[in-house]
Amino acid sequence: MESVLSIALTLVGIIAVLALTYFASKWYAGRMGPMVMGKHIKVVDRLVVGKAASILIIELAGDQYLVGVTEQGFSILKELDEPIVPGETGRGLASNLRRIDFRDILLGRGNRKGGDPQ
Repeated sequence: MESVLSIALTLVGIIAVLALTYFASKWYAGRMGPMVMGKHIKVVDRLVVGKAASILIIELAGDQYLVGVTEQGFSILKELDEPIVPGETGRGLASNLRRIDFRDILLGRGNRKGGDPQ
């Protein structure tokens, strides 16, 4: 009888510790959430292009930028002329990437409209 009581108390103790851990982590996440999220910078869209590489569209002070991110660092590929609104049909990252001529970006010429890339 004594071993059953010991097992029951141990089980209640484990459940209590798990419940306290759960509520403490929710409280901590709620308190730290605004600090983790940027006040002035926002990731609008993200496309994973490799194991450790992504292309992001970030918004900073009302302007949007196409940014390449790897393990070694990041680079701004292009400042977007018109902002991308998430959730609009045909206006997501993938459809806008089709309109960007990466050859021109890599050669430093920007996005040329109406001309053939050389």
